[in-house]
Amino acid sequence: MQNRPSADVGTDTMRATANAFQGLANAKIFAYGEGISFTSAHNERTMAQNRSIRSSIDSATRSYATPAAATTFSDHHEHAQSFSARAERHVSGQHQSRTVARPTLTDVAHLANVSVATASKALNHTDRISASTQRAVLAAAEQLGYRKSTDTGATSGHRNKRTGLVGLITSDYNGRFALPLLTGAESTLGASNHAALLMSSHGRPALEKSHIDRLAAHGVDGLIVVGDTTNPRPPLDPRTTMGLPVIYTYDPSRDPADCSIICDNVGAGAQAIEYLLSLGRRYIAVIAGPEDFQAAKDRVRGAWRTFTLYDFRPVAVLFDAWSEEWGERAAKLLLDQHPHLDAIYCLSDEIARGAVRGLLAAGRRVPQDVAVIGHDNWFVFASNAHPTLTTFDNNIPMLGKMAAQYLLGALAGRPHHGVTTVECPMIVRESTEPMRRTPLDSSGRIFERQGA
Repeated sequence: MQNRPSADVGTDTMRATANAFQGLANAKIFAYGEGISFTSAHNERTMAQNRSIRSSIDSATRSYATPAAATTFSDHHEHAQSFSARAERHVSGQHQSRTVARPTLTDVAHLANVSVATASKALNHTDRISASTQRAVLAAAEQLGYRKSTDTGATSGHRNKRTGLVGLITSDYNGRFALPLLTGAESTLGASNHAALLMSSHGRPALEKSHIDRLAAHGVDGLIVVGDTTNPRPPLDPRTTMGLPVIYTYDPSRDPADCSIICDNVGAGAQAIEYLLSLGRRYIAVIAGPEDFQAAKDRVRGAWRTFTLYDFRPVAVLFDAWSEEWGERAAKLLLDQHPHLDAIYCLSDEIARGAVRGLLAAGRRVPQDVAVIGHDNWFVFASNAHPTLTTFDNNIPMLGKMAAQYLLGALAGRPHHGVTTVECPMIVRESTEPMRRTPLDSSGRIFERQGA
């Protein structure tokens, strides 16, 4: 799930990512340099730009498919300059009014009690400005969240114009979450004449702030923040976002007043056990990832909800790592201690594939003897496993679509607050099937739902 894949799996993932780029090329424009990409489905120049940069996309995706290039969105600096220039031209060509005014140079000068000219010189570190004046101006700029714009129209009112650009910032290091989320968001943004600027922070707060500064310089109308752990994250500093609407996805904001969209991991855990019980499975174990991951806690909480509802207890609930090695080791441990085991709910596809390997090595058939369910629907593991894995899909494109809808709503004066959960659909494959035995389990109990 959230852990880093091995080199061989990483290579497969990068090749698949490259293929995804090619499939999206007709609708979007991607550039990899300084962590930025520009997508535009509505701009009239899109087709011409696509033709002119097709070779650049091919080159970038080939590089991205190699292990050496698999760790960053930011390996092609020369492409960044070209696409940043395109983005700036796009900014200057938009003429809708902005709903949230941003601090101007005049505001900074007023707060620092200096002239606009002096404030400008201080921000540009002119030698003729005294150190005390420069400190006062810089402090005022920081307090107001003022950022110098790369567009020459910034001081003449451009900051109060709607640009049609949305910033998408991700901590996702290989595009596994960001790309499908971008696909979902772009379908909604494009229909509303908006485009997206994508930047990766690699989980580093300082880089995230720097990227927000760059996006603000491009005049984005709002921000979509994409996580990769499901753990609640600190909200962005309002002085950094400068009043822009912000939507948090996958990793929710710790501030309940913010707008966050997450996967329904509790519901997935509950449905997994419900499904295994419906197949006649009675000796069910849960193999989880690290106990401090919100996804692990939520999926286990959902599983316990169903166990309690039907008055069953799991044979074991084990926590460790998001890895195949842990799944294989846990399966062997479970068989040693619980030889009647007939089902395992694994909280990631990596764990599930490892568990299948451990079961097969011990002479157990999957799914005839032991049914296995995973989570994530990560094709590298779920579809390439033998047997293929029944699993839950995180529905990432839907998170992107809803994020875009909420952001557009905020721009129209209809902000959304709190946490929204998106259902994780179950994908049934070969690793599960009905248990072939009598309706009574080995203890003589008839399977009954409590309260029925």
